[in-house]
Amino acid sequence: MLKLIKSLLRHFRSQLFKTKEIELPIRLSTGESLAQSILDFLSDSLSIQSVPSQILEGFRSLRSKFPHEAKLEFLDYLIAASHQYQIKLNFVQKSILEIRSYITKEAPFLLQIKNKELGLPEFYAILGYHASSYLIRPLHNHIGEEEWVSEKEFLKLFEIKSTKDVVDWIVAEPIFPFSSQKEIHSTSSAVKNAIKQIYHLIRIESKDVWIVFIYGIGIGILSLVVPVATSSLVNIVAFGVLLQPVIILTFLVVFFLGFAGAMQTIQIYVVEILQRRVFVRIATEFAVRFPRIKQDALDKHHNPELVNRFFDTMTIQKSIHSLLVDGLAVVLTTVIGFVLISFYHPIFIVFSLFILVVGGYVVIYQLGKPASENYIKISKEKYKVAAWLEEISRHSALFHSTFGSHFAIERADSIIRDYLFARKKYFSIYIKQIIGLVGIQALASAIVLGIGGYLVIHRQLTIGQLVAAELVIAKVLNDISKFGKQLDSFYSLIAAVDKINSVFHLPTLTAKTVPFEIPKGPIQVQLSGVDYSLANGHKIFNQFNLKVQAGKTIGVTSNTPYDAHILLDLLSGLREPNSGIVEYNHQNIHEVSKEQIQTYTVLIRGNEIFEGTILQNIRVGREEISLITIRDLLEDLGLWKTIQSLPQGIHTQLLTFGHPFDNVQSALLILTRAIIGNPKLILIDGILDQLPPPLLTSCLKVLLQKNREWTVFIVSKSPTILGQMDQILRLEDDSHSLKVNS
Repeated sequence: MLKLIKSLLRHFRSQLFKTKEIELPIRLSTGESLAQSILDFLSDSLSIQSVPSQILEGFRSLRSKFPHEAKLEFLDYLIAASHQYQIKLNFVQKSILEIRSYITKEAPFLLQIKNKELGLPEFYAILGYHASSYLIRPLHNHIGEEEWVSEKEFLKLFEIKSTKDVVDWIVAEPIFPFSSQKEIHSTSSAVKNAIKQIYHLIRIESKDVWIVFIYGIGIGILSLVVPVATSSLVNIVAFGVLLQPVIILTFLVVFFLGFAGAMQTIQIYVVEILQRRVFVRIATEFAVRFPRIKQDALDKHHNPELVNRFFDTMTIQKSIHSLLVDGLAVVLTTVIGFVLISFYHPIFIVFSLFILVVGGYVVIYQLGKPASENYIKISKEKYKVAAWLEEISRHSALFHSTFGSHFAIERADSIIRDYLFARKKYFSIYIKQIIGLVGIQALASAIVLGIGGYLVIHRQLTIGQLVAAELVIAKVLNDISKFGKQLDSFYSLIAAVDKINSVFHLPTLTAKTVPFEIPKGPIQVQLSGVDYSLANGHKIFNQFNLKVQAGKTIGVTSNTPYDAHILLDLLSGLREPNSGIVEYNHQNIHEVSKEQIQTYTVLIRGNEIFEGTILQNIRVGREEISLITIRDLLEDLGLWKTIQSLPQGIHTQLLTFGHPFDNVQSALLILTRAIIGNPKLILIDGILDQLPPPLLTSCLKVLLQKNREWTVFIVSKSPTILGQMDQILRLEDDSHSLKVNS
């Protein structure tokens, strides 16, 4: 033994005093390597799973735009590369004092230090703050390790004068902050897919969930203070009449129960923060996903009905509170209670296992699977009822008629019956679980009383232990009997997540990083060998070819307006052809950045006025557009006098679809919005046909001006409009032809 100790001491001495080799960190030499290092770190911090092959392919595609990325502005390159990681980079200007409380390993702050000598900048991640020290990690070298530095060293390293100075920080957030990046398999059940999404949510919010869980364990242990104290009190009374132990015991009970109440308050606060974050995650993802959903997928749905599923967010919030506070308390109290009584006598171990098997497996798990599936059916029927009520409110003129109102009521009655049938089927399973839990409570209470009495008679258990065991079991079983409320919350959570998933897993447009080479003038459009069929198999285009020179005006006419509608979708990139290529200036629009394509291409269709002021509807966030430019264009289109006559002028508030504007004025406003951004390609789907001759003349004068910087496609049946086009594209049933307008 002494020899072993001596050898260990010699080993530690040699390790402690040996000469250390100085190893300098290997600096990342290229912009691509540096960007990959930074984004890999951020994806790990945000728990985003990236596919390596897609990442490498994305970096390859960026090389064409950034052949010498080290010589360019590195942040532009980093932003372009971040899209393939499903990461959004935000730039904030805050002092160190302002960000201290927000720094965590899950939400690091990045700081860039430009290095003129070495070319590429240095990047550091700030991972934590504690007691005037900062946890930092360099991201610009291969051996970047986390290190705590004092505030003084921190300021010196980053050349910051004081903690009150404003600094430019980079923070990251996932583009899709709620849904899992894993594909949902159609072969899997809706319940399994919902549980996968719930597991993903728990994983990304694991820090707060662990806090709630740990506090729950503490609350569960302290909640058993009363039974244990009662056991001690019974023993004290049985063996003596001393008052001092009783007083001490009373104060201890008050202290521990008060401490448990404080922990429960903190637990509820953490759950509240978690609920807020879930709401923000879902709302943000709805806003991000909807513009990216493929048009083919939306053809099968009514968009407002899909958006209504957002209201299941509130159900998710309520279920999270119920399950994490009340449900977790029941589970932990049950486990801790069974462990406690098992110390009284080994037979209680068998009793605990019996209750857990019968109650946990048979009643909750076996009956829970069909209950979850049926609750999802209830949710689907609920949305069918809501969708039909929306139809009634949307087509008020139709359903005001006698036959219309009768039909509305009859169909509503039919759909409501389907809902009631689904609800009845679910409740028949749910009530079995309630009966099972109540039955277990009655049976287990009697068993404990009988076993406990037998053990006391045979002096294997004291009276105090029997009282404590009975109180523990009474509390545990009382909680179990009320567990039905938590089961209903869990089924509600499953159904709500399923509804949210039904939106989040609609196919979206593929994000591309290849840059679109922006032309100085109008766009040349070319379709080569385009095939396109609807989901029902109806073929719209078969080997369709079209070439339109830059700056031309094309009138589109069709026997079936839907053909022209599909053509504009293909030209704008909203739809992808089954085969063939759509090109702008010899660039395949489905192989380049969609964001850039949609910046320079506008599709005008229908009444797309949102609730906001006239100015907001024109600018749509483009604050750089001056009021003078807007006024000049409105005057050219013949809408300025109407706006001037309004009490609040251009700041007049509009409702959805444009009220108080009529359809003509709304069309002119939409046209203003499109032209004011100086697009390279304008696609107009039929809205000019509703304009009266004077306003139509004004609009065509603007659209067809000689110095125009755009190519124009106008779908129309008006001879006046078609007569002024350079060429007319006729989409006939059997053939499609483009002819020069004579």
